[in-house]
Amino acid sequence: MAEYVDPSQEPICKAYAIQAAMEDQPMKGIKLNPNSRLRVLTDDQVDTIHDASLRILEKTGIRYDSEDARKRLLNAGAAAHPTRKGVIIFPRSMVEDSIGKISQRNVFPARDRRWDVEYDGEHMFPYAGGGDPKIIDLETGRPRPSTYRDVEMAARLGDALENNHFASSLVMANDVPPEILVLKTMEATMKNSGKTAAGYAPNTETVDHLVKMWACVSGGTEELRKRPLFSLGGSPSSPLTFGEHNCEVLLRSVEYGIPFTVLPCPICGETGPMSLGGALAQQNAEQLGGIMLMQTVTTSLPTIYSGRVCIMDPRSGRDLWGIPEEALVSAAIVQLARKYKMVSDTNGMASDITRWDMQMGYEQMMTALIPALAGAESISGLGSGWEGASSLEMMVVNNEVFSDISRIIRGVQVDELRLETELIDKVGHMGSFLGERHTMDTIRKGEVRISSLWDRRSSEKAAKEGFKPIQDTAKDVVRKTLHEHRPEPLDRSVARGIEQVVKEATKTFLRGL
Repeated sequence: MAEYVDPSQEPICKAYAIQAAMEDQPMKGIKLNPNSRLRVLTDDQVDTIHDASLRILEKTGIRYDSEDARKRLLNAGAAAHPTRKGVIIFPRSMVEDSIGKISQRNVFPARDRRWDVEYDGEHMFPYAGGGDPKIIDLETGRPRPSTYRDVEMAARLGDALENNHFASSLVMANDVPPEILVLKTMEATMKNSGKTAAGYAPNTETVDHLVKMWACVSGGTEELRKRPLFSLGGSPSSPLTFGEHNCEVLLRSVEYGIPFTVLPCPICGETGPMSLGGALAQQNAEQLGGIMLMQTVTTSLPTIYSGRVCIMDPRSGRDLWGIPEEALVSAAIVQLARKYKMVSDTNGMASDITRWDMQMGYEQMMTALIPALAGAESISGLGSGWEGASSLEMMVVNNEVFSDISRIIRGVQVDELRLETELIDKVGHMGSFLGERHTMDTIRKGEVRISSLWDRRSSEKAAKEGFKPIQDTAKDVVRKTLHEHRPEPLDRSVARGIEQVVKEATKTFLRGL
């Protein structure tokens, strides 16, 4: 019998590989269980929300603050609202035709091809939250404005974590001029992660420069079109409005062949109805409004259903993310996406408390597990902290939580080979299974997940060896990972090309300032 290796005693990345082998899972993606899909809506309720969205699009319409966007949609068969300026209304037949044209080719290539994200309906691909203006300082444990160096470290840590599948910027670099913030953030991401990158752009000029940067990696814009190594996204302004820059960035992106993700996020009681059903119908209409605009350019790009609904706290007016209703609407969004045969991307791993404690743990597990059980194919939020501050150590903790979720989704396997009636008969009454080869073989196959992070020691052993809070254990993992992990390097000439693009963009954007 081979010697058992405790993953907690191995270097972090090797430990992940051992864990993946023990759980009989591929390194890329969490295996979904097709036989167990949580449903928070009946089929009739899904249809009712869909029908409400069609009525919103047909009667109320979507406001597009871009003349180009309006012209494209009118040419595609939509109509101008009779009384509301800039608002486009959509015949039901046009919307249904658009749904039928949604691409089923949903591959997001990565610079390191081992990390290509291939949505197949059978795997889930979690990823980090993005763009918080603060970070929980690794040394002091207190929030502070995040820096370019923090962006680099988060990208490198995310590259090492096996449950983080997109290189999205965890935090923003407050020490970088706003005019070139997106470009510098993408540069840090490109140099510190080989995974498929996700970001945003405030204007079309930034999209142009991002394409030039990635063309340095791909070998040209046409090669980038064949394998788009990054994607962009943007949120409409709820309720039911696409701003001018949002429209223009969306159109410029898809013209280059860069996937664009529409991320509606109405806030119940503020920018959307207080009722969950009404908010779901509104965000669904906003989602479809963005998809129809994209389809005025092409129907061939990957199209993700990235629905979000936030809930207002009736007492304070602040946004709430770590509550049961958030878990429910995320699961409902999965069902809406499935109706349209789209990849579902939801919010998860959220908490509203401003410290490490029990509430944070159960809120994060609740908001991630419920949509995961519903069959979400992507869940964001890995590394999100509190009040606009993300955390490197939270990335490590959340990564481990997703490994637990992976085990829960896999469920209990029951068949004749696993019932082991012959073994039970062999061991007999009052016998022991400890010495049976079957026991260790089953452990190796991942029947029981062995965590490399959670503290499973007895109280006596913990008292003797000392207790360390989970955030401190995670800090140790962060330091070790940043010291040991080296992402797939960029070729030197490619890195110089990227730097030159950023340098030229800096001259352009900062001219006269």
